[in-house]
Amino acid sequence: MQRHAIMFRVRPGTEDQVKELLANYEPPEWVTPDGARLLGTSIFIKDGLVVRMMEVDGPLPSIMAHLARQPSIQQLERDLDPFLAEPRDLSTPDGARAFFGRAMMEHVTTRVAALEESK
Repeated sequence: MQRHAIMFRVRPGTEDQVKELLANYEPPEWVTPDGARLLGTSIFIKDGLVVRMMEVDGPLPSIMAHLARQPSIQQLERDLDPFLAEPRDLSTPDGARAFFGRAMMEHVTTRVAALEESK
């Protein structure tokens, strides 16, 4: 499993509308045609900064391409556009690459508690 996160800012005063959109969109299909899996997502917001974290099993490019084709994700991204502090263009591969290049956070570390073995 891998964890990835992106961040973006929304305009001041729009946080409630953004929270509503991000909390209520229809989930995408969890498995890509090549078998990669989106295991889970978490979304955080504070002071206009949104962080979207994904847990995935498989290559990130495959999962990103799959998500970009999902109607619920396409609609969510269109619905978010008016609230963004910095405009973006996800309608072209170059625009999407530019946005994700700016938005992708660097993974520093993941620590997971060891499970105790039963005696």
